[in-house]
Amino acid sequence: MAAESDETHYDKVERDVAAALFTQHYEDLANLARARRRRSKASDTMMTEDILHESFLKLGQEKIWRDDKHFLCAASLAIRHVIVDYARRKLTAKRRHERVENPEEAGVMVEYGESPEELVAIGNLMERLEHARPRWARIVDARYFAGMTEEETANMLGVSDRTVRRDWTDAKAWLAERVA
Repeated sequence: MAAESDETHYDKVERDVAAALFTQHYEDLANLARARRRRSKASDTMMTEDILHESFLKLGQEKIWRDDKHFLCAASLAIRHVIVDYARRKLTAKRRHERVENPEEAGVMVEYGESPEELVAIGNLMERLEHARPRWARIVDARYFAGMTEEETANMLGVSDRTVRRDWTDAKAWLAERVA
């Protein structure tokens, strides 16, 4: 019985840590998402917050973060999963001839110029890239899905801006070769 209460206490502490980290970095994550929208000249809607909140739910499955950098890496991965999952749902609805968009989801994918098919293909390729080149995958998550700058990505990963720039170029080429 004592073991159960210790485990429950441990889980609560970890959830509290996750909530605190998310709260601490919420503005940073929201700013990254908004910056992504501005760069693409897309309209700003509440959907940025929806993506972040769904990402937080995915982050809740993680138990321990070593530090803020580890948390931000996990957050950028969660953002990718939210975006690709949305694209998959959209494709499923399309195949079933269901209404593809609903008022609550309209605009979620506005900042991405890719079609849902392309986003799903990219998501599948990202799984392969994670196995072949894990750092490239983290850079793509940060730069493409989370909208981070080279400098922000370098700080998060603990590498130089030049390394991020080189790996970003190589990762884009790797993905483009396989998407084509």
